[in-house]
Amino acid sequence: MKEKTATRKVVILCGFVFLAGCRAPHPDTEGFMRLYDEALAKSEAAGQTGLESGSEIEKQAIARFIDFYRVYSTESIRKGVHGVYAEQAFFGDPFKSVEGIDAIETYFLKMAEPVESCTFEVTATDRCGGEYYFRWIMNLKSKAARREIKALGVSHVRFDPEGKVIFQQDYWDSSTLFDNLPVVGRMTRWIKHRLE
Repeated sequence: MKEKTATRKVVILCGFVFLAGCRAPHPDTEGFMRLYDEALAKSEAAGQTGLESGSEIEKQAIARFIDFYRVYSTESIRKGVHGVYAEQAFFGDPFKSVEGIDAIETYFLKMAEPVESCTFEVTATDRCGGEYYFRWIMNLKSKAARREIKALGVSHVRFDPEGKVIFQQDYWDSSTLFDNLPVVGRMTRWIKHRLE
């Protein structure tokens, strides 16, 4: 019995060490929050906190954003990223935060490399002042995953006066990716089960 308990503790410890090594490249929560706050402050200082409600620019900006994510592939990224994002845009998700259109394009292409197919179905768009919230469902088939992955998420977006994204922070449960990876998935599912 003692041996079984000791083995469990070692597995849990190894799982946490492994997951810590795979965590988002933010140096720490404080560093992530600093980047996030700075990006928000920059867009506010530049007066980029919203488009006229119901305007043609707003309608086109929302449609462009939704169309860009409809099919997420290296081809669609190369073709559309510069039409959707502003030069000095900020993008953050559970894995990384990047600034500038070139860094965003590089990050998106890297994330799309192992993808067999990926689509985002935007289920709702809401506006609160100059803040836009896109609720979506991601459907992902990856070369590394055991089966198709579905995840719910929200993108918090700000547009510049031309209707390009100047700020975007995505919120979603990234553990759904790890759950479907061989070896790692077994560990993350076991840890989740133990926490229930």
